This record gives sequence, C-alpha cells and structure tokens, in this order.
Amino acid sequence: MKTRFSGPRAGALALAAGLLLTASSVAAAPTRVVRRGTPAKAIAPSAAAVSYSVEVPVVTRIVGTALFRTALDISNNTSAGTAVAPVVVRFQYSYNRVVDGVTSFFRTPIQTINLLAFDNFHTDDFVQYLGTLPGVLQPGAETSSFGTLLVTFENLPSSQGWEGTVFARTYSPNPTGAGTVAIAYPGSLFFESANSTLVATIRDTQLAPTVAGALRTNVGVRNTDIRGTGMNVTVLLEFYDVTSGSPTNGQRVGTVVTVADLQPGEVRQINNVRAVASIPNNVTAMLVFADVAGATASTPTIEGYVNILDGGTQDGAFFEMKCADTDGCGN
Repeated sequence: MKTRFSGPRAGALALAAGLLLTASSVAAAPTRVVRRGTPAKAIAPSAAAVSYSVEVPVVTRIVGTALFRTALDISNNTSAGTAVAPVVVRFQYSYNRVVDGVTSFFRTPIQTINLLAFDNFHTDDFVQYLGTLPGVLQPGAETSSFGTLLVTFENLPSSQGWEGTVFARTYSPNPTGAGTVAIAYPGSLFFESANSTLVATIRDTQLAPTVAGALRTNVGVRNTDIRGTGMNVTVLLEFYDVTSGSPTNGQRVGTVVTVADLQPGEVRQINNVRAVASIPNNVTAMLVFADVAGATASTPTIEGYVNILDGGTQDGAFFEMKCADTDGCGN
C-alpha cells in the first residue's frame, strides 16, 4: 500500500489523478511580457506593439566534463517586419559566474536585434557572441557562465506564441569520436510556471545499467517570476521511489535538496541527484517534486527541467518539469 500524503504533495497527486477530467475546463494561460532587472523601461514595448516573452531555460559557456556551448536561433515566423518597421527582439542574459570558487549573479543590459519578415538570427555560441558586444558581460563570463535568456518579441501581428520562436542547443565535443553531444529545447512561454509545485519522472541506472545505458540525472530549477515580484525564491526537491518491485515504492527516498534564494531569471542545476540526495542503491526510477518553500499567492513562480544523461556517451535528453499546481498554471 502506498503512503497517504498530506499538504502540497496530496494536492499534486490529486491533480494528477484528475487530470483527464479537469484539463479541458482549465483555460491555457495567455502569452505575456515578462520584465526583470533594470532599466525595466528598456524592455517595455510601446502601447501599440503586439508583444510577448519567452525564456530559454539554459544558456551557457562553461567547462565541465568538456567545453559546453549553447547555439541559439531566434526566428520571426510571420510576414511582418520591414526595414522601416522590423520585428524588434529584446533579450537579457541572467547568469551565474564563478571566479576563484565564488559564485556571483548578474544580468546583462537589455540588447536589441531587428528581424525582417520570415527572418532568423543564429549563433553557434551565444555567450561568445555576447562577449563581442562591448560592456555586456562581466569579466570572465564569456568563458564561464551559466544562466537563462529572456527574449521579448515586439511588433508581431498576434501573440499566440508561434509568431516568434527561440530554440537552443547546448553541446560539447563527443568524447568517443567526431561530432558533438547535445541537448536541445525551445524557449518557454511560461505555461508551466508554477506557484507551488513542479513534477517530473527521472531515472538513474548508474549502479545497474540496462540496454538504455548507465543513466544519471541532473535537475535544474529557475525563478521565472512572471508576476514581476522581484523576489527571491527557495525551492525544495523531494524524491519518491517508483521503481518496480522496490520495497519503498511510493515512498519518499533520500534527502530533501534545498535550492536557496533563486533570484528572478536565475537557474541552478543539481548534477547527479542520486549522489546529492543520497538516493538508495536499489532505486532506479523516481518522481521528483520541486516545491516552493512557504508558497503564497505573492511568492515568485518557478519552472524546471530534467536532463537524463548516458554515462558512456554523455548524450543527454532534456525534459520540461510539469506544473502541478491545483489552482491553474502560468498565473
């Protein structure tokens, strides 16, 4: 018999059980313009502009097991955009930089590019590109930083979310041969921003590899703050065993991992959660819940992701965590 839960966890599980009944009755959240940092007026669109924001959950240039870079595509998928009246794209990189073991958080000044009809901006190394813009990055960030990218489209014909898109690909050299190893992901429209809880399924077979590989899992969480509170948020990660045949199936396992004081736009990634959370050796499949500590109607919203990696090839798979709020998502 599975343990009966109370509090936020019970609400999340009840939501999952009733999803098929309630999904059709919950309206999708609208696209929105998200602002953070200063000067705020620099990213505010004109009153006549049709605008919305998306956020890339990971942008980086950093040395870990290899040199990781992020390629980026920003596209105008519409016929709007001329030399006189372009589609205006404003973007801001929020990032952590580590120097001599000390981590510091920064936001770039807001930058602008213009797109014509059916146009695209591409770079194979976005952080390196930012390094070519005078005064944009803090010293050292061009070679070592990890963050998110907020992108706001202006002067579009509508704002359903397909008109302007952002796609990213974080990659590194393949350690076993030619080519690159990568994960790819679209910019978020904030539909999965949660007031209280996110959930995802993760796997870890490092100690018992299968035909799918010797898998390990990284979990990332960021403060989306779509209401513009400007506040930090603390997130608690909890893990529940869903391993078939496990004596602890349905129970919380390991330790609670605290991600403290995330600033708006900041992302932090917990690498190898089995080791960090002291997950028991027999557990190979888990639900991970990300709960806002002390969640209220005024706390910032969060989003998250899971990256499952193969220990042999280092190939990764990127999954968005799902909002498990009982009062609607993206609001």
